[in-house]
Amino acid sequence: MKLYPDSKVYVLCPRNYASGGPELCHQLCSQLIRLNINAFMFYIPNTSKNNPVPEVYIKYHLPYTFDLEDSEKNIFVIPEYFSEYLYTVKKIQRVFWWLSVDNYIKKISILLNSHLSKVMTEPTPKFFYFSKEDSNITHFFQSEYTRQFIIINGITNAKSVETCMNQNFLNYANNVDLNKKENIVAYNPSKGIEITQQLIKLAPDIDWRPIKGMTVEQVKEFLTKAKVYIDFGNFPGRERLPREASLMGCVVITGKRGAAANDIDINIPAEFKFDDSKLNPQQVIEKIRMIFENFVCEFNKQKAFRDKELAAKKNFTNEVAEAFEIKNLPLLGVAIAQGVGYESFLLAQELSQSTIFKPSFIIDDALATEEISDGFIFREQNRNYLRTENFSIEIISSNDAKFLYLEERIRKFALLAPTKEKLAELKNFYGAVDADVLIFNC
Repeated sequence: MKLYPDSKVYVLCPRNYASGGPELCHQLCSQLIRLNINAFMFYIPNTSKNNPVPEVYIKYHLPYTFDLEDSEKNIFVIPEYFSEYLYTVKKIQRVFWWLSVDNYIKKISILLNSHLSKVMTEPTPKFFYFSKEDSNITHFFQSEYTRQFIIINGITNAKSVETCMNQNFLNYANNVDLNKKENIVAYNPSKGIEITQQLIKLAPDIDWRPIKGMTVEQVKEFLTKAKVYIDFGNFPGRERLPREASLMGCVVITGKRGAAANDIDINIPAEFKFDDSKLNPQQVIEKIRMIFENFVCEFNKQKAFRDKELAAKKNFTNEVAEAFEIKNLPLLGVAIAQGVGYESFLLAQELSQSTIFKPSFIIDDALATEEISDGFIFREQNRNYLRTENFSIEIISSNDAKFLYLEERIRKFALLAPTKEKLAELKNFYGAVDADVLIFNC
C-alpha cells in the first residue's frame, strides 16, 4: 500500500447506522484527516442522496462521498462484514479491516443462505475467503483474537490498528468518585443473557440492572454508580461496553468466549473470567459479593485493563500513521474562535500562509446550523462553510469544537486581540492550556 500526495482514502460504512463498528470507521477517518490525509466516509447503500450520517457521528465533521474514484493512487478501507465490496473495484488499493471475526463468519453464512434459491440462475456471491488471488489486499486487525484467526488462515503480514474508546468515557475516567459507587451489577441484555438470567435467579437480592435504551451520556452516568459489570457474550472483538464500564470504575467479570479468552484483548486477572462451558453460577455470585465487600481492593486488581484503554488513543494515532506509512508531520488544525466576521477573514489569511498551522474551523454557534447561502457562506453536506479567496473553512458549534479539540483535530484556537475576559472564557470552556491558544494582534 502506498500513499501519494493526491491520494484519497475512502472508509466504507453503513449509512444511518450507529453501533461499535461504524463508530470505529468514523474514528479512523477522523484520524486520517488529522494526519492531513484526504479521507472520506463512503456510506452504503448509496441508493439515496439523503443525509447518510448518523446523528451521533455528525460531531466528527467528516466529508462523505457516494462516488469512489477507482484509481491506483487511492485506498479503499472495507470492514470485514462487507467483504463483497472488495470485488466491486478494480484498480484502487484495498484494505480489509478486521473488526470482528464472528461477524465476518456470520456475514458469509448470510450471503450463502440468501443464494440458496438462486444457485442455478446466478453465480455464487463473491466474498473474501483467504484465496491466493487476494494476496494484494492489505489487512488491518484490531484485536489479538483476530490476529490469531487470520494467522491460522495464512495471513501473516497484517498490521495492527487498534481503536480507542469514545471520548466521553476517556474524559471522565480520571474523575470517577469510587465513594459514590453502589452495590449494582450492570449487564448488557443482548449479550450472554442466558447465563445472566441464571445468576439473577440464583441471587434475586442483588441489584441487577440492564444497559438498555440509554443515551451515551446516560450509560456513562449509570456505570459511574455500578460496582460490577458482567458480560458472558461472544466477544467477537475488543467489545466496547466492558471497556467503557472499566473506565467508569466498574470491576469487570467476563466469560471466556472469543476475544475474552486471551489475556491481551481483555487483560483482567484470571479470577474475573469464568468458563461458561463448565460454569458454576454460585462461584460468580460469590465473586460479585466479594467485590461489593472489598471494592477498592478488587478494583485495583484491574488497573492494567484501565491503563491500556487510557493509552489506546495515542497508540491508535501512532498505529494509523504506521499502517498507512504516513511519515510527514501533519499541519496542526486551528479553530478560529472569533466567529464569522472580518476578523475571521484576517486570521484565515494569516494562518493560510503558515507552514505549521492550517485554518480548519471557525466557531460560530449561530451560523453553524442555520441554513444559509450567500456570497460569503455556502452550504454543503448539511454543513456551512465560509468562503475565502483561496479556500473555504467549515463553521462549527462550540460544543463540536470542544469534541474536536479532545479528538486533536483542533490543536490550537486562534483569537485576534482578545480581551482578558474573552481569553479566560475560552480557556475555561475548552480546557485549553496557554500553549494551545494563538493570539494575533493585527
